[in-house]
Amino acid sequence: MKSAERACFILGLLLGLAASARAQHEGDILIGQTSSMRLDATNLPTRTLHLSPVSSGPFQGWSSTVLGFDAVVVTNVANAVKPLAAGANVHLEVVSIDPGLSLRSFTAPAQVFADEPGESLRIGSTGNLHNHPIVFIDRSVVGVAFDGTRTVRFRLIDLGTASLLPSPEYSLTFAPVSARLELSRIGSGLTISFHARVGLAYQIEAAPEASGPWTRLGDPVVGADTTGSVPVEPSGDRRFFRARIVLDN
Repeated sequence: MKSAERACFILGLLLGLAASARAQHEGDILIGQTSSMRLDATNLPTRTLHLSPVSSGPFQGWSSTVLGFDAVVVTNVANAVKPLAAGANVHLEVVSIDPGLSLRSFTAPAQVFADEPGESLRIGSTGNLHNHPIVFIDRSVVGVAFDGTRTVRFRLIDLGTASLLPSPEYSLTFAPVSARLELSRIGSGLTISFHARVGLAYQIEAAPEASGPWTRLGDPVVGADTTGSVPVEPSGDRRFFRARIVLDN
């Protein structure tokens, strides 16, 4: 490989903090109540949710607003979860949480609201329940090269005038997105390869400088927990490469 082909590999990340305040999102956990006046939730994710790398101010690690909550608006016949009564004020209360994982308010991201058992994070009230809290894994706690999972067990509690009973306990698991790129020569061409996680799509991009401008190389690679690869046309010019997440969970 020519020295001009040496690549600097960086993972492009934008922390998506633009959650809508009104429209329900596909994948949101829906909160309602049972006929016995107990809080309950449906549509909980059954797989690991992935957080993207971030390095900004107090955020040095991995973070995302992929976790979302909203209200049940029509009674779910399958499990009899119905809309919340007037006056409910729903909070997420931590039962247990792995070290380094924290939940924070979207409106006050620098403040840690829930990273210890017994602490709570407000989700919302009847008629205004849509909420995407910030989930954060702190690399100063778990290490720079962390590639495992962090889990929180929680229940929903009502601190409002509806006096709903606490929900059952639920569990959510999070993991960092990582894409260590490798450049190899195959025949007369070059190939970029990386581990592609299930549920994510990766767009490989190239630029003459680390600051850009970035151009796409091929189509996005959809992850299947296998090695993804993208061919690269050889060039005599120096180039930088990155993998950008274009589909999150």
